Amino acid sequence: MMRNEYLYDLYRIAFLSVKQKCTNGVTNAAKPALVIAVIEGIAAGEIKNNQIKFQDIEARYVSKLEEWQPEKTPLKYPFYHLEGDGFWHLKWKNAPPAKRISPSAKFLRDNIDYAYFDNALWDLLQEEEVRKGYIEAITTYFKNA
Repeated sequence: MMRNEYLYDLYRIAFLSVKQKCTNGVTNAAKPALVIAVIEGIAAGEIKNNQIKFQDIEARYVSKLEEWQPEKTPLKYPFYHLEGDGFWHLKWKNAPPAKRISPSAKFLRDNIDYAYFDNALWDLLQEEEVRKGYIEAITTYFKNA
């Protein structure tokens, strides 16, 4: 199947434009590490039906983040805050609560069924070539920054 280059580029730019926490000039790689962990989870067949469950991605995320930075950022932060970047959404069990600055991992596990990507992005990520391209772009851009 021929991929849609415009959609591919739209999401590549979205991935490279994620808002990141910066402390004393050091940028936190939690969001890019989470995105790669999810893409790798899709490739491994661990994430299906566009349902990214907190507990299913945690070990892969922690491992990926360790490759990138010494600071251990708990999964709860990028899992929750990536929603502000436009392509990541949270499926709440009930109506979403008033915005919380920083929810606990327990709060997320208790109140969110799963996170999910835009459907168009999910469809793109079913192709190995697309996954490799995104991982390479994200790694080159953030890890070597």
